[in-house]
Amino acid sequence: MEKTLQLAMENKDYIVEMRRHFHSHPEVSEHEENTCKRVCEELEKMGLEPKVVCTSGTGVMCDITGKGPGKTIALRADMDALSVQELNDVPYKSTVDGLMHACGHDAHTATLLGAAKILNACREDFNGTVRLLFQPAEETAYGARAMIEAGCLDGVDATMGTHVNSNLKAGTFSVEAGPRLAAANWFKYKFIGKPGHGALPHQGIDAGLAACAAALDLQHLVSREFPADKPLVITVGRIEAGTRFNVIAAEATLEGTVRCFDPEVFKAVPAAMERVMRGVADAYRCELVVERADAITLPCYNPDQASARGKATVLKLFGEDGIGFSPAQMGGEDYSFMMDKVPDSLYVSVGTSNPEKGSAEPHHSGRFNVDEDALPGASAMYAQYAMDYLNE
Repeated sequence: MEKTLQLAMENKDYIVEMRRHFHSHPEVSEHEENTCKRVCEELEKMGLEPKVVCTSGTGVMCDITGKGPGKTIALRADMDALSVQELNDVPYKSTVDGLMHACGHDAHTATLLGAAKILNACREDFNGTVRLLFQPAEETAYGARAMIEAGCLDGVDATMGTHVNSNLKAGTFSVEAGPRLAAANWFKYKFIGKPGHGALPHQGIDAGLAACAAALDLQHLVSREFPADKPLVITVGRIEAGTRFNVIAAEATLEGTVRCFDPEVFKAVPAAMERVMRGVADAYRCELVVERADAITLPCYNPDQASARGKATVLKLFGEDGIGFSPAQMGGEDYSFMMDKVPDSLYVSVGTSNPEKGSAEPHHSGRFNVDEDALPGASAMYAQYAMDYLNE
C-alpha cells in the first residue's frame, strides 16, 4: 500500500468527521464565513499558515513546501452549499432550513483537508510546493475567477480539482482525456410590446407571443446552424409574461442557458441567438433588450498528459479496480477558469455511488449523499497526484 493511501486510511475518521461537520453547517455562495474559519483552524492545527483570500473574504490559500525547491501544483476544492431542502434522515443532517450540501462540496472540503494532513506528513517525499485552494462560490461561478484575481494561481505550474459523482461507482476515479464538462452561459432577453385588452389584441403588441415564438425558433440553431458532431444544448428554463388573464402582455422575459463542449461553438452561439431574437422581435413588432448573455463556465477539458498522469496515479493507489469511466456531461464547473489559466490541469471525477448506502441519488437533490468509505481514497488521490507531478 502506498504511503499516501495508508495515511489516508489512518485519517478516515477525521475526514468523515470534517465532512459531517460541513454537511451539518452549510453556507451559501460568497458567505462561507464559518466554513472558511473552520478550514483555517484545521490547517493551523497542522502547523500550516493559511491565508484568507477573495473579495468575499471566504477563500483560503495555503502552501505546503517539500524538502527542496521545485514546481508548484495547486489542489482545489469548493465549499459552498445549495438552496435545497435536505430530505435525508441522518445524524449529520443540515441544521439550516432550506440549505444543504446537495452537490458534495462538503466532501471536497473534507478530502482536501485530509490531503493536507497526508502531504504535511510527506514533506520529505517531494520537492516543490503544493498549494491548497479552498474555493468559495462555485455554484454562482464567482469563486474560481475571484481566486485567480487574488493571485492564487500566480507561479502555479499545474492544478488538480475533484468532484464527487453519484453516478460513478464508489472507489473508482474517472480521469479520461478530452471534454469532461460543458461550457455554460446564462442568457436573459426581454421583449417589450404594448398592453391591450385580451378581447382586442390588435390594439396591443403581444410580447408574450413573441417570447413563445423565440423559445421555439432558438432550437433550429442546434439542428441547422451548428455541426451535429459538436453537441449543443439551448434550454429556455423560464418565460415570464403578463399581469392578468385578459390583458395583452406588454413585457415578456425569456431566460435560460447554453451548454456545449467546443470553445469555438460557445463563442459563436450568443451572436447567432441575438440574431434570431432580434428577428423574432421585428416580426412581432416588439423591442428587444439583451439583459445578459454571460459565460458562467468554460469547458472542462483534460489534456492528454495530465490524464495519463492521473491514470498512473489511480493505478498506483488502487490498481485496475480504481479506474472508472464517466462520459462527458453537459453540467458546468467554474474550475474550468483555473484549467484555462493553467493548461496542465486535471479534473477528476470521484465515484461515490453506492445504492445500498443511499448514495446514488442525483446531484442537487434533497436526497443526495455520498459513500463516506470513498472519501479517504479521494484524499490519497489529491496527495499522490501532487507528489507524482512534483517528482517528475
